[in-house]
Parts: sequence; C-alpha cells; structure tokens
Amino acid sequence: MARIRTIKPDFFTSEDIVLLSPLARLFYIALWCEADKEGRFAWKPKTFKLRYLPGDNCDIEALSDELLNARLVVLYEGGTLAYIPSFGKHQHINPRETASVLPDPKTAPKRTRAPRVADASPREEDAQGGREGKGSINPLPLLGVGATDPPADPKVHEFPPGFDRFWQAYPRKTAKPQAAKAFARLRPDEPLLSRMLAALALQRQSAQWQRDEGQFIPHPSTWLNGRRWEDELAAEQNDAFLGAV
Repeated sequence: MARIRTIKPDFFTSEDIVLLSPLARLFYIALWCEADKEGRFAWKPKTFKLRYLPGDNCDIEALSDELLNARLVVLYEGGTLAYIPSFGKHQHINPRETASVLPDPKTAPKRTRAPRVADASPREEDAQGGREGKGSINPLPLLGVGATDPPADPKVHEFPPGFDRFWQAYPRKTAKPQAAKAFARLRPDEPLLSRMLAALALQRQSAQWQRDEGQFIPHPSTWLNGRRWEDELAAEQNDAFLGAV
C-alpha cells in the first residue's frame, strides 16, 4: 500500500545521494512510499518496477544493487523483507498511521531453510541423488564412479572478459562482485570498453573525483549501472587533460 511521504530540499545535495544514478534516486524516493512507519516493507523489485517506473526502460535489479551497495536499503535475512535504516530520521510520520506488522530487523529470526529455487537449473540436492524416499537414482555408480572417488576441484571464479582492465583502471576498489555483475550485464565490446577506459582516465583528473581524497568517486557498480562514461565534464577540464597527454 502506497503512503504519503515527504522530501527535504537537502536530499538532493546529500553525499550518499549525489553518487547515485538519477533513476536510482527516484527509485529510492518511491520506496519511502512502500515503507511502513518503521521504514519496513516487502522486497519485490519487479513489482516496484511496474508500480513506480512503468514507462522507464531500466534494469530494476541494477537500481536495486545501487541502493543496497550504498546501504540506503538493507535486506532482512532471507531477502524477502527490507528496511530503510535512516527512515525515521527524515520522515515525520502521522501518529495515526498503523503500526508496523513486520518484525524488527534487529530481532528477526534467521533463515532456517535453503532459498526457493526460482529456475529449472540443477540443484545441489539433485546432484547428490535427490530427496530421500522419492525413488531417485544416483547416476554415479552407473557411470563407473565409485563412492570413494575424490570430488572434482571446484572451478575458479572467472570475471567477465575485459573486467580486469576496467577494475585496474577504476580508482575506487569497492564491492568487486557487484561491479563484475554490472559489467557482465553491459557486455561491452572492445570499442565500448575503450570508450569507458578513456572516460575513466578523464574523470580521474576531475575536481570532483580528486576532492576529499576521492570521497565523491562513485562505487564502480554505480558508475557502470549509470553509464557514467557518458557524463560530460567541464570544457576546461577536458582541455587540460588533452594538453597533458
């Protein structure tokens, strides 16, 4: 159920907000309308996309990652509920509003069962012979593999092609798995990757990125999700950079 919320003018200059992409800022405001008086709500990104961003061609998972990486939204254990940590500091709630029926995130019970499988990919329990009592057959003896054979070595995690070049060039080494996920969604070819690296070289020299020891450099996943290589810097910064090359 959507609720009426308020927004303060200093929201737009807050340090944790200016680093977000424009749509992520709008999405964050929309989530205030989802939150109850304690800032708690059910976490349903696909529903939020239809409800608050129906006309925008955007990746709701990428926008969600931005808010989660910035800790503006925090998920409960299990990932079906969420809360906004600073909600009570910035919202004046009508005292007649219904009390929250969701558990306090500090005392919420831990997840005691595996997450529900959302696709048809093989599950770990299937690879181990299926559920007990279901008549499942372990295929390993049929293939001549003994029960005492050592397990195969786990595959080494591989990042998307070209990601290592991006990561080496990016000055803020934060949340590498989320950055790799955002990079994989983009799947940049060589020309695009070259554009991205050239933009990074330019932006690293900007006053904003050098200010306060890099405090205003966005997280790498935020930079990727927001297509920040397309940002336009001041002409004098561009001239200064080209003159130094």
